[in-house]
Amino acid sequence: MKKLSRLLGLLMALSMVLALAACSPAASTPTATPAPVPATAEPNNGGGDADPAPTPRTAPSSPTVVRIASGPLSSQQNTTYNGIVDLINKDLPGFYNFAIEGSTGSAENARLLAAGEVDFGTMGLDVSLQVFNGTGDFEGMQGDIRQVLTHPGTGAIVHVIVPTNSDINTIEDLAGKKVAATAGVMQGYLEDVLFAHDMTTDDLGSLVNLSLSDMITALQDGTIDVLCYGNIAPNTNFTDLATTFGFKLIDIGEEAVAKLIEAKPWYHPETIAAGTYKGCDEDIHSFAQATVLCCSASLPDEVVYDFVSTVVNRAEDVAAVNAGWKGLTAETCTAYAVIPYHSGAAQFYAEQNLTVETN
Repeated sequence: MKKLSRLLGLLMALSMVLALAACSPAASTPTATPAPVPATAEPNNGGGDADPAPTPRTAPSSPTVVRIASGPLSSQQNTTYNGIVDLINKDLPGFYNFAIEGSTGSAENARLLAAGEVDFGTMGLDVSLQVFNGTGDFEGMQGDIRQVLTHPGTGAIVHVIVPTNSDINTIEDLAGKKVAATAGVMQGYLEDVLFAHDMTTDDLGSLVNLSLSDMITALQDGTIDVLCYGNIAPNTNFTDLATTFGFKLIDIGEEAVAKLIEAKPWYHPETIAAGTYKGCDEDIHSFAQATVLCCSASLPDEVVYDFVSTVVNRAEDVAAVNAGWKGLTAETCTAYAVIPYHSGAAQFYAEQNLTVETN
């Protein structure tokens, strides 16, 4: 009887276990967890945390009027600056109203700037120094101006040219000869060539002032013995002359150029490489002067910063307007200077890790 009771107890316990199991929820089938998708990193050229997006600038209620003197209206320089201001207007619509003023060139640009009639002006380095100090042709007209940038390229390289069969082989051989140079800047180049060799125009047989085209004709017909002219190298006028007539370039001399630059630091040495012109098979030591853009010292920093930053950041677009500006960089913009830079330009150059004088 006891055995039967135990058996019935076991059967009852077993039935309870089975009942509990039937009432329990079924175990869920595990599912695969997707691999985490990495977040897309924001571009960060400087490393570390991404730079915050720049705060958009709001155009003023009325645009700032900016006047620029850059030479004759039909000149390539004038065309270049029209292209630059078009780019600024595209990047900063409504901020500026630019006016490109026509002028006769460097000296007039400088006078307009010194008189406060324009805000920017292009000029040679020597002219910028004269205006800044109120010396030379600008005595009594000292202008509170600052440099913005240096134009790219070599500048006008001085060429001293004689016929192929000439007995003139050195600068000293110009003594007693009939020499031609265009009045003004070009005659100044000739005077500086002579200065570098301890000579003056009094040592020449004669000096005549002619246009470039008239000088080329006079050299060909023997009316003059020598022409002196500053231009890029090569240039079409002299390339054509070398092909149709032929000529020799007279070497100014490395030591003479160094002497000249020590006395007149707005010049820099340049070499007209052998083969630049047909029949000219030796390197020629010469000098050149850069063209610079200057502005009024009182011009707001923002205006100057916007101008120079557009020129540098849109260098390829500027070069599309003027191929001579190809290769422009912040470094080329600070290549030559004889007066301080505007603080707005200096701010941009500092961002490019370039330090320029501003005092």
